[in-house]
Amino acid sequence: MKLYLVAALVVALMLMACGSDSTVEEASPLSVLPERAMISFVLNDPAALVRNIDGFIEDGAPLLGVKLLENLICEQLALPSMDSITSRYGVDPSGQVVLWMESAMPTSSGMAVSAPDFPLFISLLEEMGVELTTEESIDGLPVYSMDAEQGKMFFTGTRGVALMAMSSIKLSALVSSLSSETQSAIAPASLNMKFNLSMIGPMAAGQMPMARMLMMQGMAADTTMPAFVPAFMDVYMDGIESLLTQADMLEITIGTDAENFVMKKRISFIPGTELAELLVHSPATDMLDFITMGDVATVRFQMPSEIAFEITKAFTEVFTTELDDEVLEFWSSMASNGAVSIYNDDFIHMTAAYEVNSDVSVEDIAVMYSDYLYLLMPLLEQNAELEGSFSIEDNGIVEIDGTNFYSMSMSILPDSTSSFTFNYWMTVHNGALLLETAPEPAVLLSIIAGDYVPAELTGSGEMAGEMSLAGYLNMVMAMGVGEMDIPEIGSDVIIHWDGGYSDGVVTGEMIMDGSDALATGFAFFGLISAME
Repeated sequence: MKLYLVAALVVALMLMACGSDSTVEEASPLSVLPERAMISFVLNDPAALVRNIDGFIEDGAPLLGVKLLENLICEQLALPSMDSITSRYGVDPSGQVVLWMESAMPTSSGMAVSAPDFPLFISLLEEMGVELTTEESIDGLPVYSMDAEQGKMFFTGTRGVALMAMSSIKLSALVSSLSSETQSAIAPASLNMKFNLSMIGPMAAGQMPMARMLMMQGMAADTTMPAFVPAFMDVYMDGIESLLTQADMLEITIGTDAENFVMKKRISFIPGTELAELLVHSPATDMLDFITMGDVATVRFQMPSEIAFEITKAFTEVFTTELDDEVLEFWSSMASNGAVSIYNDDFIHMTAAYEVNSDVSVEDIAVMYSDYLYLLMPLLEQNAELEGSFSIEDNGIVEIDGTNFYSMSMSILPDSTSSFTFNYWMTVHNGALLLETAPEPAVLLSIIAGDYVPAELTGSGEMAGEMSLAGYLNMVMAMGVGEMDIPEIGSDVIIHWDGGYSDGVVTGEMIMDGSDALATGFAFFGLISAME
């Protein structure tokens, strides 16, 4: 198995080395990829991936020079130039490397690589010190084998593709299924990973009882741990187990285009399961209309009301079972549809809007929060260390400029020299529960007066948002004791994400500017290096 991994990694590294215009492939390595393999990895057009990253470096950190990544890789592989890739190694750097395991058995592994010159590819393995044995040919094609920990690995090549399987029978099947057509559409300049959770999930779920027992034993041995933490983790483990036993496929793609780093994910659930039935799109009010745009982050979140209710009930019962369904409906409605904006003008200054029933009043909010704090605080106070680290004060209903707000304050005491106080202001306006954390609810007052520009996002899905990395880092640094010099960066990384759910499928996408990201990354790398 070790030799197989070495061979696969070296081939992948070669394909990432440099860009080159290659001849058109007669067949595609993707054509032999099993549709529902247990695990699969596809590196598609690595030459373009290297070119794109080098472009980001040249724009974001020009002092590092041109073709930085390409030159580094070519130097490590002793390549004079990108034009020598195919002639030196027999592989196509603009093609694909495909690896998979059909099941949990190592002998179910397979590999397909874009290799226009298969004899040269074989000679590369021999140069690496791999001992190859000539085997009986398949359809007139030469076949070679090498010994591995799990048995023999068999190689052959045809139509511009090098193939590997753990038996000659499987290798013959790969040769027969090889074609120019593919069922998978993989983005260029990307790494695509698929995990068949319908196979992996039940195996992992079978280990959950032991993992849960060990976790509980560890927490029970910690006498300083608050009593509610084990119960909280128990609920969390229940959620993980539900995902493992109901999910079908997980697909993750990490790559680039001409300007951006892009990551996409897709999770499908087994038809007929509870989650598959609940994850169905339904129209909802966009709560961004009720708040202003944040300069640190702006987020929209929507969740099926049934899922929000069950999650709220499960975690609330960790602290108390004395809440009726009407109160739980109130809490879960806040989790099922809302929007949040964070600003950098004060320590964790945020506004939020949550959809609530039209008959909910500020007085109702005050009663619900007061009752919940009454039930919650005695549980938290059971732990002396936890009790001494924060305090909550219920300020009741406060009238400001003709608007009633429910107000409470929370003080966090991380050590003896510093503390943070959060003032919460809540009110109801046009069917939304509005919240602001600030010394005074200035933003909420402007919203209530209609003197504001509603927030908006490019992403239209249920889970969408954007965040300024510089603003986020500044906010995090403000929570620390003392000061730390952050290097000046000529650009800010704005991370955008979008996603949603429909027909038992959850999708998501995250995008950030490549040049800005590389500029920020190298700036912080320099900071960390200087601190060592």
